[in-house]
Amino acid sequence: MHNNFKAVRSVVLALAGMGVCLGAQAGSGTSLLSPGYQTQLESWLGEGRLALTNIYSKAAGDTSLDFHKASDGKGRTFSVMEATNSSGKTWLVGGYNPQSWSSTDGTHVTMDDSQRTAFLFNLTAGLMLPQLKQYFNGDGIGKDQTYNQPNYGPTFGYGHDLYVPQDLTYGGSSFLYTYNFRGQPSTGISLLDGSTWQGNDVTFGAIQVFSISAVPEPATYALLLAGLLVLLVRQRGRATARIA
Repeated sequence: MHNNFKAVRSVVLALAGMGVCLGAQAGSGTSLLSPGYQTQLESWLGEGRLALTNIYSKAAGDTSLDFHKASDGKGRTFSVMEATNSSGKTWLVGGYNPQSWSSTDGTHVTMDDSQRTAFLFNLTAGLMLPQLKQYFNGDGIGKDQTYNQPNYGPTFGYGHDLYVPQDLTYGGSSFLYTYNFRGQPSTGISLLDGSTWQGNDVTFGAIQVFSISAVPEPATYALLLAGLLVLLVRQRGRATARIA
């Protein structure tokens, strides 16, 4: 009986701890994502509350190899970065990658619309740009989801829609093509400020990558705890009946 009680108590405490951990992950340490920005990303992804775990933060002297070492094979992610244009104005931009980053895959090509679920975002401007779907059968404009090579940071799209260079700092760019809305210019517009591309003149400051997992609803925790309590009551009842 005592062992059963200890086991149930351990599970209850573990569940309670899990709830605290999941709720705090995105807010721990120094994060580029404020609660408001995280809520905005959750809204754009459309899966409810998310647990975002910081798996990479750019440090002084880091290169793309450091990004890949931390991020490759970790499943879907948000990459978030401070990006400054040639005029010295800074935005918080990034992208959602539904596939794992890789150092060897090259372009992740997604021909089917069902696979074109990535998006770019400018959190400062409140802007989200989806991966383009097909205008006609076989249309490949929106197919090039991400670019995966060891000498590239988190890079999205063809050309590239968001390019982070090897040193993760100087000579980046944004040349929208794969990610855009219908009816807007299809090439050459910057995710940062909407200006026409003038060269690789974007400088990146802080960069963070977050892995993504779902947060169980409070009702889920309540059901689990209720079930454990019922089990505990039954065990006590059986023990009492044996003693009587």
